[in-house]
Amino acid sequence: MSYKIIDKRCNKVQQYVLLILSFFLFSCEHPDLTVVVPNENLRPASDFIKNNYEMTLFSAALEKVGLTGTLNEKGPYTVLVPTDKAFNELGIFRPSDFDKMDLDSLKKVIQYHILPRRMLLRDIPSNGVDVRYATLAGTSLYTSLGSVGPNGGTPMNELFFSGAKATRKDVVLANGVLYVLDKMMKPHFDTHIQAWLAARSEYSVFVSGLKKFGLWDQLATDGPFTIFAPTNEALAEVGITSESLQGLSPENYRADVLFGAYILYDKHFFVSDSKVLSVINSSGIYTYNLKNNLHEMSFSGGEAYPSFILSYFLRLRADHSVMAPIIAEVSYGISAKMDYLCRNGVVHDLNRGLVRPDQAIK
Repeated sequence: MSYKIIDKRCNKVQQYVLLILSFFLFSCEHPDLTVVVPNENLRPASDFIKNNYEMTLFSAALEKVGLTGTLNEKGPYTVLVPTDKAFNELGIFRPSDFDKMDLDSLKKVIQYHILPRRMLLRDIPSNGVDVRYATLAGTSLYTSLGSVGPNGGTPMNELFFSGAKATRKDVVLANGVLYVLDKMMKPHFDTHIQAWLAARSEYSVFVSGLKKFGLWDQLATDGPFTIFAPTNEALAEVGITSESLQGLSPENYRADVLFGAYILYDKHFFVSDSKVLSVINSSGIYTYNLKNNLHEMSFSGGEAYPSFILSYFLRLRADHSVMAPIIAEVSYGISAKMDYLCRNGVVHDLNRGLVRPDQAIK
């Protein structure tokens, strides 16, 4: 008899609990239980950018070059938006700074950050390096995606556009998709490396050295080249100035060491390429011999601790043997001064010299 009483009490408790749960479920909002419907409140690209606090300068640039209306049209578009910080690194802090720039050149650069297609992360080839896509500027950008290494593991999805890292991906817009970049892409497709260097006074000693030692004319050819361009101050550190160059006789020095150490032939490398290759192959180091010499150079890129700023590293050795002496080791991490994309290659600034004249005597 006592068991029946307990059963009746249990049944009453269960009914009471079910009643309370039913009341709770039907009287409260549960967004997680709501059926997903298409979002009709997504903004088109220009409106989204204008209302984002870290994109004010890109929004101002769109307005300056007359592309605001275009990016509110049907599209679809893929918009690659450098943050305000990325503009700041180039000395651009306010919309009025665009007034000092050539309007046509600015428009080409901004158009280079826009693809006339909707391209989600899943549409980009996994573990692809420098896959080309057409831009609104009529030229192509280079996309690299390091996803999974040779042993599998968790996808990393390290994504770069012409050397600029995508810090936010797949931001869905009403008329496409948006990616946030950590720096500006710097296309100079109308210019060969030779003309690009000649137009910048900070490399005038390097230019003079290339001319004197017979390495200049090649930089107007198709290439491609990757140039680690030493500044005047960098060369002064290794004893090369405009004055000292006058006393150097080319027949007494190995040109492909003294000035050729800054030239990588037949390749164009963004610093990010090395980072992506390190995901794919577990090593992003590219090793090569200087032209016409046994000297061995190693190039690599990575996000160095503790800043985790994407930097590149160079090591020059006398030859490829294990015991070969190291002639120079340098690292460089000023992102705003790397990855200048020219018609025939890529240029990276370098604030350290590699070779002293006495190290390149024949």
